Amino acid sequence: MLGTLLLVGEAAERGLAMLLDSERWLELRRFRGLLESGALSLSEIARETGLDRKTVRKYLSAPGPATPPRRSPNGRSRARVIDEFAPLVDAMLRAEVLMKAAVMHERLVAEYGFTGNGP
Repeated sequence: MLGTLLLVGEAAERGLAMLLDSERWLELRRFRGLLESGALSLSEIARETGLDRKTVRKYLSAPGPATPPRRSPNGRSRARVIDEFAPLVDAMLRAEVLMKAAVMHERLVAEYGFTGNGP
């Protein structure tokens, strides 16, 4: 888990933004369909999860990634070395689904100048 996570009540008392850990984030994302269908309101989901209503709105209302948010130790989002190579990785996997990570890394280094660590 990255960084220190505050308890829900403690974060709300201090007026701080709270970064959910992976398990809580995944639990909250399960409610997205219920919110969109109108089966549950933000307040009902907040009561069910024990999170603040504003936190629920933040994570469920905006279209978000399929993975939990990640932060660097200083609180800013980190750029990853692989981000600029992601379209190449996707293309390689579409062409050869069973390609091993080591082979993909070798190709990225040799053909495209990738400088990140291997698998």
